[in-house]
Amino acid sequence: MKAYVTLLTSESYVPGALTLAKTLKQLKTENKLAVLLDLSLISGHSMALINKAFDDVIQINDQKLTAPLEKVAAKLGREELAVTYSKILLWNLDKYDQIIYLDADTLPLNNLDHLFDKYESLPATEIVASPDIGWPDIFNSGVLILKPSKPVFDKLIEHSETQDASFDGADQGLLNEFFHLQDKGHSWKRLPFVYNVTPSAHYQYRPALTRFFSEINLVHFIGGQKPWQDKSAEKDPFQQLWWEKFNSFFTKEHDRIKLLSTLPTEGYNLKFTKLVNEWDKVKEETHLPHLDELSLGDATKLFPWEHREQFAPTRVFNKVDVASETGSVKSKKVALEDPSPASQSTTQPLNQKYDQFTNKTKFDPERSLEEVSQIPLKMLSKKK
Repeated sequence: MKAYVTLLTSESYVPGALTLAKTLKQLKTENKLAVLLDLSLISGHSMALINKAFDDVIQINDQKLTAPLEKVAAKLGREELAVTYSKILLWNLDKYDQIIYLDADTLPLNNLDHLFDKYESLPATEIVASPDIGWPDIFNSGVLILKPSKPVFDKLIEHSETQDASFDGADQGLLNEFFHLQDKGHSWKRLPFVYNVTPSAHYQYRPALTRFFSEINLVHFIGGQKPWQDKSAEKDPFQQLWWEKFNSFFTKEHDRIKLLSTLPTEGYNLKFTKLVNEWDKVKEETHLPHLDELSLGDATKLFPWEHREQFAPTRVFNKVDVASETGSVKSKKVALEDPSPASQSTTQPLNQKYDQFTNKTKFDPERSLEEVSQIPLKMLSKKK
């Protein structure tokens, strides 16, 4: 019995795994579809869809294998890849005579059943895989053809516990070390790149991609950003193709909302060491000064105008003493009201000339306007 197998360890890859399974069925595969599944982060809704899409759901909650987290983080910067060590479990699926393993972020474009026939006589000590786009002298572990074997499984487990088990900290480094780079009696057989095309934003040989585009059998969406997580309007042709597949398979709004919601990655399933706030430790060990003891110093200049040079004033205006300037002129106060008899001067006050201001109750706006308008004429007549 032969089967396509994928690995699913969190809710975040469910859209990819379901689209993969439904695409293989759409391409009319005659072989079983199986999934190595960690149920700890899978929702009931996703579980129902998975049971419909796959023929064989293999629970690995208690068997899941995890790489040393520190090495994966240091070498790849992607802690979620630590759980990909669980691919070792493929060699323990001895109920299948042959397996084609496909990552959940792959999308077949053509029927791949002919690969089972082509590599039917493959010994258990060999693995078939395409070269990696980043370093073609090693293979990419997103597409693998293998034969399950208990002896090989035991050796892989033993190898995974050694000091230099994986050069990248994850499954690809581990499997390359075991089947290709270290002399352990195992070997890698090259699969043409068209069976695992990994276009990358960092590197893409577009002329070759154009030349062999019609021969591509499978696309692998490598990297941290997957098609179902990409919310940008502009997508490359392969991402558009993935969305066309997904949209045709999942037409119910309820299913789409559930599958495309923000979901935790595999890293959520890992055991992280509790972090300690260093600031809290400092407060406990040292005496911190009070706020009034602190000196802020010169404020940082943020804006351009704060950097202008300061100049001392070159012109200074002093207060002028009118009496000292004129010698005999004294300031007089002018009141609009009638002056009192005691303070009455020989000069006729302004309000006596325009008596309409004498009593506020007798104010006549029209008369005031008329008199004010005549002032320029009187001044002109005096000049003449």
